[in-house]
Amino acid sequence: MLDTGPPPWPLAKHPDGTLDPIGIPAWLKSHPELKRRGIVLTETLKPSYVFATNWRDQSVAAYAVKLLEPDTEEATIYERLALDSTPSNPSIPCEVVRSGEPDMLIMPHIYEINCVNYMKFSLSAVLGVFLQVVKGIEYLHARNIAHLDVCVGNTLIAFNEQARFNSQLVANKVYIIDFHTSRQLEFGPGRQHAIPITVSQVKPPLGLKYFDPYSWDVYCLSDLWEYMMEFKYSFGAPRPWIALRITRWLMGSERGCTGPCRCRPTARRVRQVLTAVRLVLRVTELVTWPFHRINVLYRRS
Repeated sequence: MLDTGPPPWPLAKHPDGTLDPIGIPAWLKSHPELKRRGIVLTETLKPSYVFATNWRDQSVAAYAVKLLEPDTEEATIYERLALDSTPSNPSIPCEVVRSGEPDMLIMPHIYEINCVNYMKFSLSAVLGVFLQVVKGIEYLHARNIAHLDVCVGNTLIAFNEQARFNSQLVANKVYIIDFHTSRQLEFGPGRQHAIPITVSQVKPPLGLKYFDPYSWDVYCLSDLWEYMMEFKYSFGAPRPWIALRITRWLMGSERGCTGPCRCRPTARRVRQVLTAVRLVLRVTELVTWPFHRINVLYRRS
């Protein structure tokens, strides 16, 4: 989420009364709902908005608390998604607290997917992580929810040690968060007209300001995939042609559609195609792995 101005609640202050941009507001530290749950905030993750308990202590569960702005659909979307306990739900297990102003979101503290060392994994394994995000976006689109800010910071993964402390978390599952700019729409993919995209961490193509919101999510997926590929193929390692082809396919050929967009595939189509691509990659990797190991051993001899 990008900075959209000061929040409508009291901010943290230094003892002399001046604003503390990275502090935790005193009223939040002593909030009765946090005290009742035994949550003691010690960290600021996003100044004025997101705070956390001591997540460096691996012996206890860590929590994050987000303050929700009243003029967004975020609280409603989280509450709606929380009604579905099926494994396909990409929303992180959480609780929306509506006692007083502002509303609060309490959720487990887990890591962004950029904490995964993709260089250690095969391309099919990295594609498997990315496919989890795609499936999550497809899930949202099937319910007429456009995320509108798909990016690294809004895609998290639960590691084994974190899932151990929270029975609602699934180890190695990717979760989608931050519905601050998200919209619940009247029409689904293929029927929705363009809407203004005013806040996003992804730069719009051609300087455009209006997009089919579902198609915009897919465009943002191309930026996320590109980030993951830059991480995996760091230090000048050449990328396979299929990795480059996926980026171009997701980006599409933008034509500035004002109606339902046909510039790029739907999230459903992306999931279908990339699932097949991953299967082919996996088979290829299994077949070529013995020859790769023989070549490595030969060079060492």
